[in-house]
Amino acid sequence: MYYCSDCGCEFIVPEVCALTHAFSSPPFEERHCCPCCGGSNFRIKEERHCRCCGAKLPDGAEEYCSGACRRRGEAMWSNELKRRRESASSPLNRLIKEQTEYNLKHHTDYSYGQFTALIKPGLKRSKNERRG
Repeated sequence: MYYCSDCGCEFIVPEVCALTHAFSSPPFEERHCCPCCGGSNFRIKEERHCRCCGAKLPDGAEEYCSGACRRRGEAMWSNELKRRRESASSPLNRLIKEQTEYNLKHHTDYSYGQFTALIKPGLKRSKNERRG
């Protein structure tokens, strides 16, 4: 969104104006201008939105449009952090992380199935053989 300081118009896309400089044939100079008044004194208008509901924030508001949105947004964020912690501790995700690290270390491209069927049993055996 753009805001023209000359006429106060808000617009999405500036118009492209061709300046001929009294020449009758191209190449002409192109410049962007306000579609309402033709002025070039415009800037990008930064709009801020509520982190919870997405509504435009009024002037002076930082992240949320109301106290209710703040409480809902913070509750959603804490639930997301809890979900991420639980996901990181799941056995499947740990195995996928191990597979990724193995592929990076050995410059291979084993899939999850190949890693669990071919590589993982060998890794377990070699650890047991060292102990015994």
